[in-house]
Amino acid sequence: MPELPEVETVKNVLIPIVKGRKILDIEIKRRTTIQGDPVVFIDSLKGETFNDISRIGKFLIFHLTNEKVLISHLRMEGKYYEFDEDEPDSKYARVVFHFDNNKKLCYDDSRCFGIMILSSEKEYRQEKEISKLGPEPFAINDVSFLLKASKGKKLPIKSNLLDQSLMTGLGNIYVDEVLYASKIHPLTPSYAVTKKEWELIVKNAKTILTTAIELGGSTIKSYHPGKDIDGNFQTRIKIYGKSGEECPECHSTYRFIKVGGRGTTFCPKCQQKHGIPLNVAITGKIASGKSTILEAFKNKGFDVLSCDEVVKNLYLNKDVSEHIEKLLGISFNDAKVDKDILRKHLIENPKDKKKLEKYVHGLVREEVEKFLLTSNSKIRVVEVPLLFESKFDMMFDTIIVTDIKEEKQLSLLKNRDGFKSDDLRVINSNNQIDQNKNKATYLISNNSSKEEFNKKCEDVISKLISHLD
Repeated sequence: MPELPEVETVKNVLIPIVKGRKILDIEIKRRTTIQGDPVVFIDSLKGETFNDISRIGKFLIFHLTNEKVLISHLRMEGKYYEFDEDEPDSKYARVVFHFDNNKKLCYDDSRCFGIMILSSEKEYRQEKEISKLGPEPFAINDVSFLLKASKGKKLPIKSNLLDQSLMTGLGNIYVDEVLYASKIHPLTPSYAVTKKEWELIVKNAKTILTTAIELGGSTIKSYHPGKDIDGNFQTRIKIYGKSGEECPECHSTYRFIKVGGRGTTFCPKCQQKHGIPLNVAITGKIASGKSTILEAFKNKGFDVLSCDEVVKNLYLNKDVSEHIEKLLGISFNDAKVDKDILRKHLIENPKDKKKLEKYVHGLVREEVEKFLLTSNSKIRVVEVPLLFESKFDMMFDTIIVTDIKEEKQLSLLKNRDGFKSDDLRVINSNNQIDQNKNKATYLISNNSSKEEFNKKCEDVISKLISHLD
């Protein structure tokens, strides 16, 4: 969706095209684009001349003679194209304005979400779409009203910033950029954002939006402003749409989550979440100390869940056992999953591993989501060995990864389960910890003494507790 800089760019491009031009006729090719009576819309604007264009938030305000005003919101894909009269209309033309210079202006909208509203100079600021808008960052010098409006609000700060009634002009791209520049986690509850952080948000919003306007906005694959309009801010984007890339500040890997249904990218180390609840995932290789950390959280009184225990209980369920038998064409005894039979089958039929994981991961996800939804704990902790393989990482704002060298890992497993080095290599080759550990908020090495590892765990827990306020 075009945001403030893109709309400002469209405004600046359109002014020399329409200013001083008289409307000879208007064609409405899609009725729903016009809010109100389309006949009144045409009759009121026909014969009028454009005086100027202004902008409020993401709305274009066309000022015409005789105090007439046309409000236009581009929504997701709205664009304006100028053509000679003898040229075909644009492919998705919804409204066409015919001018007195043998030119026409096509409002093009493939998604048909854009709107046009007929108003007047006296009334347009009271139109409901305009009147509910908050101030732009440029107009904010005192953030006290932002602090007051967010008091007691559990809504994630990203969702709050996307609410145009609080502060207008920031959309998905620029909210990600502003929060990254301000070092604030997008899931931080709004009530936990301090006055100093609000001042940072406003300051960075002004800087980023000003730069974007100077560069003509962003021309990205999801939105191109229109004919002969190209923005260059995408060359300055620091984080939006860059999930998986390296943060230049801390060298962690950017993570992707969804906040209120909106795709969101953030740095797990530069943008740590504050406020409650904290949803924490623990992952790592086998025998790397995951259970030790989980137990440490439990001893502090926080709610914990082990996905291994979830799977163990699922395998005792008759319905689950029967479904896996049908899915893989195997037979178990005693109406429960026999892990030895299952393991042997998967070794002989490696392609069935994905079938099994798709089914089991779905069941585990349901249990994890239920746990996160129903727990009243300030910190909810889930041990997820296959966090990245199952794509469960999107469910958590904080990730702890335990790291261990293969030599120590093998030693621990030999003492515990009699593992062989060949078995270990197969297991380690199947997990995705090494290529994803840079996504960790905290990476805890378990290559020294047990006492040292326990101390590291306690330090991390203490830091997380300090983030609750």
